[in-house]
Amino acid sequence: MIEEPKWLSSDAIRVIQETLIARTGGTPGVLNPTLLESTVNKPKFFFQYEPESSIFKLAAAYGYGFVKNHCFCDGNKRIALATVSTFLRKNGYRLNASEAETVSFFLGLAGGLETYKEGLARLTDWIEQYAIELED
Repeated sequence: MIEEPKWLSSDAIRVIQETLIARTGGTPGVLNPTLLESTVNKPKFFFQYEPESSIFKLAAAYGYGFVKNHCFCDGNKRIALATVSTFLRKNGYRLNASEAETVSFFLGLAGGLETYKEGLARLTDWIEQYAIELED
């Protein structure tokens, strides 16, 4: 079992979304508050009930949830990537994938027809492939 991670709050994620929208355009705001809370809490569920979950799976739970749940009015794929990246950084990792690879992967994930379990596993594998540990 890993040490309890530093989680992202729904308030922090709302700020990230507002910042992304201000920088890149789109409609700010939460589309579905219930789905937002569900998405924010999914990694905690895995940590509690599947203690073998890696930090990469927990990051993927944030990312996949935001890609698929459409919690925000706009920018769901962008917020998915931002939450994955922010969560990893808070917990000692960063992504080292090219922008082209990242965009392609997240667009494919958003358009994919796989099950939750398959999509989560695919994103977990991708994160694990491109995450590198931060140096102290």
